[in-house]
Amino acid sequence: MNAQEKFDQLKTEFNLKDSDFYFLDLIPLICMIWADGDNQDPELQILYHFVIKHIAYLDKEAGIHVVSTDDATDFLDRFAHSKPSSRLLDELRSIAVDSDRKTFEAVKKTVFDYCLDIAAACVTQYPYDIRGRILDSEKELLITLFHEFNFVPEKETGAC
Repeated sequence: MNAQEKFDQLKTEFNLKDSDFYFLDLIPLICMIWADGDNQDPELQILYHFVIKHIAYLDKEAGIHVVSTDDATDFLDRFAHSKPSSRLLDELRSIAVDSDRKTFEAVKKTVFDYCLDIAAACVTQYPYDIRGRILDSEKELLITLFHEFNFVPEKETGAC
């Protein structure tokens, strides 16, 4: 079953919209925002920056206007401003990183970079431990994403 077919199954169950398919690349960022259970303003600002660039990227690649800002606003209302079910996020993340989605290959490093930025954007309490800027739940998700994105670590140089 390809990504579109998997998405169509979820669309019925979770009342997704056709335009949501174009925002699948945002799902890892959405997961990172909710990893600590709270959507904080600096995290949302990073997400909004990505959304603007993503819409421009889609339009450029397609050569036409693919999604509207209204589509993006609606998506963000349902995913970034209200926490969706964990099952839905897991299922959509699986589709987002699916190997048959060639478009994801082109943006996955950028998506991961934005996930790192989101993870480092906020702390839940001050002062925080020297290694406490990024919470354990966020670190676990980053490791999961690293594997799901099929990143291959560089060869060790022997340096610390």
